[in-house]
Amino acid sequence: MKPSISYLSQEEILYIHNQSLLMLREIGMKMPHKETLALLKSAGAEIVDNDIVKIPEKMVESALATVPKRNEVVLYARDPSQDVTFNKHEPGLACMTMAVNVMDPLTQEKRPATNEDLAVLTRMADQLENVTVNGGLVTPQEVPGAYNDWYTWATTIKNTTKHITGGMFGAKCVQDAAKMASIAVGGEAEFRKRPFISGWVLTLPPFGISTETLDSLVEMNKWNIPSIVSSGPILGTSSPITIAGTVAQAHAEILACIVISQLVNPGCPIIYTSFARGIDMKTGNISMACPEFGILKVAMSQMGRHFDLPVRMPSLLRDAKVMDAQAGFETGMIGTMGGMAADLLDSMQLDMDMVVDFADLVFCDDCMAGIKRATRELVVDTSTIAMDVMKNVGPGGNFLAQPHTFQNFRKELWLPGLLERRNWDLWEQDGAKDIYTVARERMLEMIQKTPENRLSPSAEKEIDTIVEQAQV
Repeated sequence: MKPSISYLSQEEILYIHNQSLLMLREIGMKMPHKETLALLKSAGAEIVDNDIVKIPEKMVESALATVPKRNEVVLYARDPSQDVTFNKHEPGLACMTMAVNVMDPLTQEKRPATNEDLAVLTRMADQLENVTVNGGLVTPQEVPGAYNDWYTWATTIKNTTKHITGGMFGAKCVQDAAKMASIAVGGEAEFRKRPFISGWVLTLPPFGISTETLDSLVEMNKWNIPSIVSSGPILGTSSPITIAGTVAQAHAEILACIVISQLVNPGCPIIYTSFARGIDMKTGNISMACPEFGILKVAMSQMGRHFDLPVRMPSLLRDAKVMDAQAGFETGMIGTMGGMAADLLDSMQLDMDMVVDFADLVFCDDCMAGIKRATRELVVDTSTIAMDVMKNVGPGGNFLAQPHTFQNFRKELWLPGLLERRNWDLWEQDGAKDIYTVARERMLEMIQKTPENRLSPSAEKEIDTIVEQAQV
């Protein structure tokens, strides 16, 4: 049996879904985008006060009927061996995006992120086994702010062969990101066959979507680029203080995006996610690692899984400022909760997703390996019961030398690559290093490696030219 975690019963999932449908029908969504409004009106939605769209239940049902299900969705990679599928629940890490600061890998001081930082981090993520989706972990701060997304797409496309998720600021950004990706695979026709990028679609709680986001969503669907659709309300500020109410509101906002997507291009893939989060009422700060955040991730995952959709949830975005005991606790708590419920876990950021420590990538990768082991199916059959082996060993015997042990120990026992398990004396003889020191040493080795699978200089120049032309 495969382990699972849940906060909602089947009856509660259906009740929340029906309440979400009621919200869309009676409250509606603010959508200031002419093309979207015209599309929704022609499909049967009611438009009030110029840009408030009230969506009938039949439109939602129609969209849920055409949106691809888990076993139909592939997040393509430039390297086909890195494709991400959702036939089974096998959680993996996804690079969260848009942190603005880094801990300098050499000085360990916090400073604004640069485009070179992004390149190095992207190459690191490309090397890590448990990172299945790459992306712009940081947003370069030294480039023109209005074109951050263009620089991020150019840098990530040039430095990874994995699937990439990034920000999309309007239709023009989508078009240019698709052009850059097309260059990497030899042309637009090849890219359209295997679009190896996906874009964030973030609602504007409560019950809104910005003009730029709608522009991006519509354009991505025209290209058949997967949309990572998220509603991120904050308990008690942009949604009700209650978790159940927040889940219902977030689900409604995601459903609205699915309706638009399937009207533009029926069958275009959607990844269901939510940044619904808590708040610390003493400080007024958002929390990305409180228990409520974990509960919200599980409950929202249940809503997405109920409709058989691929699910991606932020789960390793710690409130901790540095890689300390707090970061370890938050990684273990929210990471395991997310790993039990979601397919992809947004990760590898600190300080409420504002800071990236290069060494944290190594730490999160090892933690993810442990989480994957904990969420794996427990197989019970003749081989795993091993009655014949027990008979052979008998009372007072030893299983260590048995072929069955040798054949199965790597499958049964997780062997960490980073965590310390030796006795005290050996650890002390090796320098008595804490986990941050070990992670940092491995990080320094990784960033010195010569990049592999780089694009040709001419292809990289073409990509850079698209960024330059966008600013003219």
